[in-house]
Amino acid sequence: MLKYFYRIIVVFFVLSSAAYAEISYREILEKPTDLELNLNFAKQEQKAGNLKNTIATLERLSMLYPSNTEIKLYLLSIVVKMDSPAKLTLLVQSIMSDPNTKSDTKKLVAELLEGENKLAEKSKWFAYMDLSYSQTEDSNYDNYSESGKRMIMGNFVDFNLGGLHKYDKSYKRGSALTVGKNIDDTSSLFLNLGLDITTLNKKETGESDIINASASYFKIIGKHYITPYVYILEPNYRGVADTSVYGLGLNNTYIHNEKRNFNYTGSVAHTKYKPNATFPSVKSSENDVYSFSIKDNINITNKNKYGKKLIWTQLKSAADVSEYNKIGFELSYAHILPFGTINLSNQISEKRYRDKNVAILGVDGNKDNLIRKDHQILSNISLKGQLNQLLPFGFVKSINKKNNIFYDISFTDIRTDSNIHNYTTQKDLLTLGLTKRLNFNGLFN
Repeated sequence: MLKYFYRIIVVFFVLSSAAYAEISYREILEKPTDLELNLNFAKQEQKAGNLKNTIATLERLSMLYPSNTEIKLYLLSIVVKMDSPAKLTLLVQSIMSDPNTKSDTKKLVAELLEGENKLAEKSKWFAYMDLSYSQTEDSNYDNYSESGKRMIMGNFVDFNLGGLHKYDKSYKRGSALTVGKNIDDTSSLFLNLGLDITTLNKKETGESDIINASASYFKIIGKHYITPYVYILEPNYRGVADTSVYGLGLNNTYIHNEKRNFNYTGSVAHTKYKPNATFPSVKSSENDVYSFSIKDNINITNKNKYGKKLIWTQLKSAADVSEYNKIGFELSYAHILPFGTINLSNQISEKRYRDKNVAILGVDGNKDNLIRKDHQILSNISLKGQLNQLLPFGFVKSINKKNNIFYDISFTDIRTDSNIHNYTTQKDLLTLGLTKRLNFNGLFN
């Protein structure tokens, strides 16, 4: 009977997750009420051995969907593997007292509780590494203005002067190691270390290698899913001054009900420049960036959702003319398909600078200095998922037997209209990427 019980659970969740793909932790933070996405995440964490993450996800879904008995059964099948008799007893009592629980289900639960005397091991540390490769085609890499002019020492000159390129292609190789620990049923700790190397097809200036490190803490408090984080970036760009970026922030998702949740974020970042022989004086370019956003997520169905997002950014700089305020509004839509998830978004923003720049002439080179003001429309469409979903062929499956290779296709159109002509630009970005995940959980067994 117990084996039959487990088979029922396994069959149910296999059939309910035909669109399964590797799901990131950030996706769960942004869509905590998405039933299918979170069930797939629970399965993913169970397979990886992160049972406490599985339990936390299923407990949240059980709260959001109290009449869904299958979620409770799945949760019970995981809890019996954990060293938590109190939690097991409480869960069984909850299922038994639930008026939505059928008599046959109660009988299965009673037999399961009676037959399970051995609980599984306690939670462990977990770790994984993502290896990625992507290439991006940029239709306007050096931001040619629509006028064909750019500003040098207060004068308009032809954009073709100076070895600039309108079209270029970049190649990015990245690696990111994540180590985490499930502290208890409602909190986790994550540490991350990464390296990204970018090269260009036509030019060298702008190529880079960037080292990044971060730490984040996840905590559930009532209906709030809170993640504070800190990070540091050490970019090394060719042909420009080196910098260090230090930042901290807070991300929180508040669950209003099973159809609606709110996500808000706040962050601050400080950019510090490093003078050298080529760039002896760059301290005046140091800046602080403050950002805040709030997003209203609506789950139309388990596979369709849309969002409305308000964005505010402020840059404070030692150079007053570089300071600006930016406010934007974004609409987004996501749909889960059998071969991946498609995302559409459109963002409209205004960036208003705080002071005149005496080095910048006005429209068409007149002598009246202007305070720069940019209006931008950013449109994006992306498709991402597991490679075996997109290319279900023998060769692909043979090199991806563990289903740990993922794809990402993205197209972005950026249109900027400025009251200073040499900042009016348009560009398109097409990115194709692959990521392979290596799981190191076995090292902690």
